[in-house]
Amino acid sequence: MKAAFARSPFDIQIRDLEPRKPGIDEVLVRVKACGVCGTDLHFARDSQGEYQPLGHEIAAEIVEVGGGNIPYKTGDRVIVEDVAQCGICAQCKSGRPYLCRNMYDLGGQPGMAEMMTVNYHLLDPFDGIEWVHASLVEPMAVAYNTVLNGRIPLGGSVVVSGHGPIGLMCVYLAKMRGAGKVLLVGSSRKRARGRARLEAGEKLGADGVVEALEVDAVQAVKKEFPDGADSVLVTSAPHTLPQSLDMVRFGGTVSFIGIDLGGRSTVSIDVNKLVFGKISLIPTFAEPAQNFPDTIRILQAGDFDASLMVNRTFSFDELREVFLASDRGEAPILKAVLVP
Repeated sequence: MKAAFARSPFDIQIRDLEPRKPGIDEVLVRVKACGVCGTDLHFARDSQGEYQPLGHEIAAEIVEVGGGNIPYKTGDRVIVEDVAQCGICAQCKSGRPYLCRNMYDLGGQPGMAEMMTVNYHLLDPFDGIEWVHASLVEPMAVAYNTVLNGRIPLGGSVVVSGHGPIGLMCVYLAKMRGAGKVLLVGSSRKRARGRARLEAGEKLGADGVVEALEVDAVQAVKKEFPDGADSVLVTSAPHTLPQSLDMVRFGGTVSFIGIDLGGRSTVSIDVNKLVFGKISLIPTFAEPAQNFPDTIRILQAGDFDASLMVNRTFSFDELREVFLASDRGEAPILKAVLVP
């Protein structure tokens, strides 16, 4: 079977591996779709040393069930989580599964593969969603977690910083959670990718967009929200985090998930703004996986335009081409999905 790995600089390796027969509590799945995450691009652009497995936004079909009391059967359609809580550690049993450190994971297998052998605890069953659209379950769950940590008040004002797939889904989900007005801060309409993403943000519910490369983003936000926004959701790179403190109101919340794996993750923040402004700064990391059943239901409902988000599918032969185009912004790609 084919399986994809990468390291810097966009050194993509497609390996021919033998799928492992499932053991106790395991199933063998055939990957039907796997989305490209920003983390995959980080691996391909910045990761030095060993090749990194690509892909964790996985929709699959069970083809073989191993031993044990497994509540699934051959032919079931499932989302494969990349990391799942154990359910039995002290944190899980104390109602804090998001703090679990005794987790099930993919064992170094790439989701961008033809087949995978995984523990059944990583599975979420679904139906009624096209395969490529089902690959949105994982990133939408990440966005949902970011929105929940944003503590958006009913009818509140929200700024979403970052117009990538997570940011775009944050726009939609913030409106679902009762936001009254949402501003999307992206780069610029001058490039194909930026234009496509900002237009998609408007279609997904943004009441306005700010082109951060063309105007002063903080001033643009303050024009709409003179006292600052109730909640700022930062899905953009770490260097954008400090300005979020100038966008949020007194006593507001900044929920951030933007990361960098290329040595640009350290930023300088004015702590006085946090303390005297009574601002809550909440890092958001969706590991172990959270809220997958909720996002499955959102996609099943059909109100979210999944076809707007997934606007590029590709094969293994096109993988490097798509990665380069996604990284450079040369094509109007919102979400690219591998169909093995």
